[in-house]
Amino acid sequence: MMQTIDQFIAQYIPAAYALNLRVVESSPQRVVIKAPFECNSNHHHTIFGGSQALLATLSAWSLVYLNFPEANGNIVIRSSQIRYLKPAPSDIIAVSICPDSLAMNLAKQMLTQKGKAKITIQCQLYCDDIIVSEWTGEFVLSHTPF
Repeated sequence: MMQTIDQFIAQYIPAAYALNLRVVESSPQRVVIKAPFECNSNHHHTIFGGSQALLATLSAWSLVYLNFPEANGNIVIRSSQIRYLKPAPSDIIAVSICPDSLAMNLAKQMLTQKGKAKITIQCQLYCDDIIVSEWTGEFVLSHTPF
């Protein structure tokens, strides 16, 4: 049986625990994870860019995990890019939303037919309802461990 996102993160992602990242919402349509300012700030009194990148990666990875239970967690990030738009002087949330049905169906078809697939996920990071970063990543998933 597939673990919940909270259980998986707690068991396998120690950096998430160290940075006190918390799942706020998790469904196959949307994953929201929060990073508190106190554990993720830098010497400029803003959220550290590395924390933002980890937060976005974890949110997007979680969305893939929820949409592809048949991969049994065999999901790795292949590439990612983040654009830092504004400083984040307080808590932030990462919001990953399921891509369009065409992209999802293609990935599911590839996974079924070839045992491997790839999918691109986008994530936006918000601080006080303002977008502070935009992240895009490509994940590879497989029926078997990498």
